Amino acid sequence: MAEQLAEILRASVKNSLAEKNEIAIMFSGGVDSAILAVIARKFCDVKLFVAGMEGSNDLLWGTEAGELLDLPVKQIIFTKEDVLQAMKNVVLTHNMHNPRWMSTFTAFDIVLSRIDKPVAFCGQGADELFGGYKKYREMSPKDAEIRMFADYEELAFQEMPVYSAMAGHYGVVLIAPYLNKDIVDFAGRTPFEQKLGEVTFGREKHGQNNKEILRQAAEILGVPGSMARRPKKAMQYGSGISKVIKSYIKNSENDLSGIIDSINHIGNLYE
Repeated sequence: MAEQLAEILRASVKNSLAEKNEIAIMFSGGVDSAILAVIARKFCDVKLFVAGMEGSNDLLWGTEAGELLDLPVKQIIFTKEDVLQAMKNVVLTHNMHNPRWMSTFTAFDIVLSRIDKPVAFCGQGADELFGGYKKYREMSPKDAEIRMFADYEELAFQEMPVYSAMAGHYGVVLIAPYLNKDIVDFAGRTPFEQKLGEVTFGREKHGQNNKEILRQAAEILGVPGSMARRPKKAMQYGSGISKVIKSYIKNSENDLSGIIDSINHIGNLYE
């Protein structure tokens, strides 16, 4: 099935390009964004945008991975002040008030505001469709499948419209190829155990991997093993954004819902 997925991914990315001459890719060096980069570069000019706090894992590894792919990389280095400003933007400009989404939307605001291409690809959807989150491995297969589908629907029908509007605010068209119908349908047909297969080194089994069939497809597509098999934290964690937000919450003596309400009422964050 990995060969079939590789062909579907290739066709979906090509169709998403729709004869575009150049695109940006929100890139971390993980398997999701690496697949997009490896396929897209065959059809158009690609520029990778790597974001994080100074010294963060995403910034360092994303830059190294981009160099391994021999693609141009633009570093987006941000500070604590940038994160706090983006939190304000998320609430006041983009009208997002869900505390569960704050860290991811903050990351998107920072990156999208600095992309200098008219079209950007992101890897949203791969984790929900192919079992990328740790929580799925801690559930029974039946419960995990139900949760994955619910997470996919929330992403596709609630989060993505806000991400797209946010991108439009900055003059960027945002495309999430993993949410294309053919990929979603394939994921729905794929047995759970093929999404979270056993990891084997030599003759020893080391438990379950995440996104196993996607990683196999990545290798078929030519993604280097260092990217196809590398464990990867979500953008808000690997970039350092979540750490800044947690520190702010601790110092404010308020929870995130209260902070969002405060931004709405006074239009600012305390310094």
